[in-house]
Amino acid sequence: MEQFSLPLTSFDVRLLPTEARDLGSAEFREAVAEFFRRQFRDLGANGQVTVTSEQISVTWVTPNFQPVEAALSKLRRGQLRDGIQLLELIRSRRPDDADVLYNLGVAWCELGDLARAESVLRRLLEKHPDHLRGQVALGVALGRLGDLVVAEQTFRGAVEQDGSDPWAQKNLGGILIRQGRAAEARPHLEAAVSVAPQDAQAWYLLGEATRQTGDIPAARVAYRKSRDLDPNGVGELSERALNQLATDKLLRNAEGVNPEALSAMESAVRRLRALTPQAGKELTLKAALLGQHGLRLTDPSRVHFLDGITEPLTALEVASLIHAGVQMASPGAETGLPLEGEYQVALANSAV
Repeated sequence: MEQFSLPLTSFDVRLLPTEARDLGSAEFREAVAEFFRRQFRDLGANGQVTVTSEQISVTWVTPNFQPVEAALSKLRRGQLRDGIQLLELIRSRRPDDADVLYNLGVAWCELGDLARAESVLRRLLEKHPDHLRGQVALGVALGRLGDLVVAEQTFRGAVEQDGSDPWAQKNLGGILIRQGRAAEARPHLEAAVSVAPQDAQAWYLLGEATRQTGDIPAARVAYRKSRDLDPNGVGELSERALNQLATDKLLRNAEGVNPEALSAMESAVRRLRALTPQAGKELTLKAALLGQHGLRLTDPSRVHFLDGITEPLTALEVASLIHAGVQMASPGAETGLPLEGEYQVALANSAV
C-alpha cells in the first residue's frame, strides 16, 4: 500500500466538468475524488481517495500495483492529461524518480506546455545527468521553444554520450537543418537510419538534407523510404517533396508554365467539367489512389490506366487530374503538386 498527497491547487481543473471547477466548492472536491476513483476503475485497481479543502490523498491498496506503469498506460493510450495528473501525484512522493520525471516531461511536451516540459526535464538532468533520453527530450522541448542554439548543444551532448543512439542523431540532424546547415546534418541522419532503418521521420529529414545539398538521387531514395514506411504520416511530406523534385525538372517558359503540363491540365479541366460534381470527385479520388506511391512526371514513356477512362494517361496527366479535381472541389487546398500555375492558365483559357 502506498499513499500520495498533492495540494488541491495542483490539480488540473481542465480534467473536470466546467461547472465543477471552482476550487473552493464542494462540487470541485467531489469531482476531483471522482476523477481518481474513475482512474482506479479504469486501471483495475482498488484504492481510497480523500479530498479536503487543501489537499488530495490517494492510496492504492491493490497488491503489486505499479502506479508509474499505470500512468504510462494512460499516456500510451493518448490520455495525456489523465496520465500527467497521475504522474504529478506520484511525483509528490517520488520527486527525483527518473522514470516519473522523464515521462512527465515528454508528456508535457506532447501536450504543448513546453515551459513545464523544460522545467521537469531540467530537474531530471540535474538529478540524473547521464539520462540520455532525458537530454534528447530537453533538446526537443528547447527546439520547439525556438532556442535552436541551446537545443543543438543539448543534442550534441547526447551524441557525445552515445553516438549509436538514433534518436539523438536524428534530432541533431533535424535542428541543423532548421539552421540551414544541411551538409552538417547529413552524416548524423545517415547514422540515424543505419541504426533505425524503420524510422520514417529520419528518412524524411535525410531527404531534406540531401536535397538541400544538391544530391537529388540520394534525396529521392530517402523520400521514398519515408513515404513507404509511413504513407499517412510524415510520408505525405515525402510524397510532396518527390512531386516537387519531379516538377523541378519540367522546363518552364518565361511565365513559369510548362507547355506539356499546361496541355495535360487543360485536358484535365475539360474532362472534369464534363462530369457531375460527384463523378468528378470520384475520378479525382481514383487518380489520387493511383498516384499515392509516386508519379514520374517527367517520364512520358510510362503510362497509367484509370477506371472510366479508355485511353492511357501519362503521370503528368494523372497529376493534373488530381490537382484540378482537388481545386475544383476545394479551391486553395494543398495537393503537394506544384502545378498551380498551369491550373490557373488552364482555367483562364477555358473561359475564353
